[in-house]
Amino acid sequence: MVEQSNKKAYLFAIFCGALSILAIIAVMLLTPLKTTEPYLIRVNDTTGAVDIITVLDTEQISNNEALDKHFINSYVRAREGYFYDMLNRDYELVLTLSSDRVAADYKELYKGENARDKVFKNNIQISVDVLSIVLTESAGVKTATIRTNLAIKNLSSRNLINQYRIITLSYEYQNLAFRENLRHINPLGFKVLTYRIDEDIKR
Repeated sequence: MVEQSNKKAYLFAIFCGALSILAIIAVMLLTPLKTTEPYLIRVNDTTGAVDIITVLDTEQISNNEALDKHFINSYVRAREGYFYDMLNRDYELVLTLSSDRVAADYKELYKGENARDKVFKNNIQISVDVLSIVLTESAGVKTATIRTNLAIKNLSSRNLINQYRIITLSYEYQNLAFRENLRHINPLGFKVLTYRIDEDIKR
């Protein structure tokens, strides 16, 4: 009787083991099919209710002016601003939102003896006030003109200088399929393709 019971337990254990192996294989086969789809979430200011508006595709993203201005504002603040304690975060953000060519130009600011962080160290803070963002599109190229005030403060002397600048950049939303570890920084694939900064001579 005991021997028969042990045999049943043994067969049951084999069955469970085989089932577990099949489950693992099924998960492994399905994993490549997993995709992460970006979407907008709306929160009702009065009730606090949350609902999903839509799943976004590249065309919808490109036509959303609010999204364009959000990413442009974040990019300009990170690129032109300077806060020593936030330098690594801003540096990573700029690189993630830049095309390879624009990223290469930006990296040059932090190379050599005249690198930005070596010159400014922890003595300078630059706050960026974005005054306006004007979006245009010509021949399929999306462009933004941004007027800014760079408030440069010397933390030792407390001296403050305002510099007014005009930034012109072009941008697009690229293929949304990129590394998962970057999705929290740039969930929609926003990329700056060209970047130029000039003095605002009207000021």
